[in-house]
Amino acid sequence: MAQRTKSGRKLEHNQLKGIDLYLEEIYENSITAGNEMVAAALRNAQIRGLETLVTSTGRFSEIINYIKNQTGKDRRNSWVRVGPLLLEQLGALEEKARELGGNDAGQVLEIKLRLARGWAKQVVAHYLYSALHKT
Repeated sequence: MAQRTKSGRKLEHNQLKGIDLYLEEIYENSITAGNEMVAAALRNAQIRGLETLVTSTGRFSEIINYIKNQTGKDRRNSWVRVGPLLLEQLGALEEKARELGGNDAGQVLEIKLRLARGWAKQVVAHYLYSALHKT
């Protein structure tokens, strides 16, 4: 059974299951990203800005551009330290979306956005948890 998305596109059950399974598969990567964000001393506002963008955008490329922009204007070398890792993880999400979405560009975009939103929730949760327990 297909589920209609916010954009009106339908994702099949196997695609939705694939999204969930992949997010579980990359859970450890999300922990690494969250921990690296803490080690790089990113501020809560920066993390929340990324999270807000990921949950609200309709374009996957906007997420990539945000990270590149933050990295490019970074004077404290915080984003320089973590930006490449985040871009690498987003690249893996994009590859998985293409695998799950096939040749339908609209479905691939919807899957990329769902994967990015799930990934961002995991990364932010680990950032906040790690920041709280940082010694």
